[in-house]
Amino acid sequence: MIILYVVLVLAALHIVAVWFEALRSGLALAVHQPTRSDAPASQSRLISIIIPAWNERGTLERCLASLRLIDYPAWEVIVIAGGPDGTLQAAVQACKTLEHARVVEQLPRGLSAALNQGLGAARGDIIVFLDADSLVPHEWLRELVQPLQGQIQVTTGNPLPLHLTPISITEQMENLAAREIQHRVILQGCGSIALDRQVIQELGFSENVRVGVDWDLSARLAQRGVMIGYCPRALVRTERPSSLREFWRNELRWRRAHLSSLFRLNGYFLRDVRSIVKNLYFYALSWFAVMFTVAVLVFIGSGAPDLRIRAVFLWITFVVWLALRRAALAVQVAAYTHEVRWLRYLAVPPILLFISLIAAWLASLSLSRINMHFKGPRRLMEKSA
Repeated sequence: MIILYVVLVLAALHIVAVWFEALRSGLALAVHQPTRSDAPASQSRLISIIIPAWNERGTLERCLASLRLIDYPAWEVIVIAGGPDGTLQAAVQACKTLEHARVVEQLPRGLSAALNQGLGAARGDIIVFLDADSLVPHEWLRELVQPLQGQIQVTTGNPLPLHLTPISITEQMENLAAREIQHRVILQGCGSIALDRQVIQELGFSENVRVGVDWDLSARLAQRGVMIGYCPRALVRTERPSSLREFWRNELRWRRAHLSSLFRLNGYFLRDVRSIVKNLYFYALSWFAVMFTVAVLVFIGSGAPDLRIRAVFLWITFVVWLALRRAALAVQVAAYTHEVRWLRYLAVPPILLFISLIAAWLASLSLSRINMHFKGPRRLMEKSA
């Protein structure tokens, strides 16, 4: 029994260490309001905003309406539209009153093919990708492209959820912690992406990549040593999972795309032992959690009474260890922003963690089940239909 107590003490000490580090790192990097850009060096360059839209009627029109207010001297919009819901016709109608807007019919070959169509039609020196369910403020474009000078050749904006729920707020916390505290910037289509034209023309988009196109592009840029800039003032409000059902569907899809990319780009993600451990850790943890749970259930069903007690004790310790470690996210963000409101969602990150573990395990068993035209939550479309 002494071994069980040792395990409990070690788990407790680790939780304390994780919470202390979360608090320390948050306070050490206390947030400062980002300064506004006065005169972007690239404001004389033509910018092409490419919007892929497949079955996006309803959301697309609102996205284009928000673009009418953009404060920037030289830009164009290229909508790659298609789908059986009438998105192409809606795009044509909406672009009639939007200056410098063009519509290209999207072929039913997935997002990568649509983005390549957009690149072929674009005339700008800077290429911007924007999701069709996004809403942007007037300063968004100016803030997004301002850092595109010198070493920074790619930037990404700051995505905010349109619908605030504990689920979407937790994702907001994760983005804030990753980008502003840990300084880990990856490309997200929902946050908008801006690239120097030469960079994206050299890379292009592989039509073999059916989902996770932004993640794939981010990885290939990192492989080439391209520096990515984060623009916190380039706000984009977009549809994000706001219920457990939506989170589950999105997480399962994302895990399949993520795991597929790890093996597709194994020369980067799995190049050495450290990279293998870093990138496959979560999937190994998901398998361990599932197998451990199954083993405990077997002990409960057929083991001796003392073995049952020990198995249950270890399982509960494991679950509590995972949950409290994950709850440190809210502590870290609260310390960083000096806003205690984040602590109201202390229990949500652990719940989503357990869902993610199950999704990662299931995704590793079903990599072939990828729908290239998957759409997440689209409340704007539903309301407009």
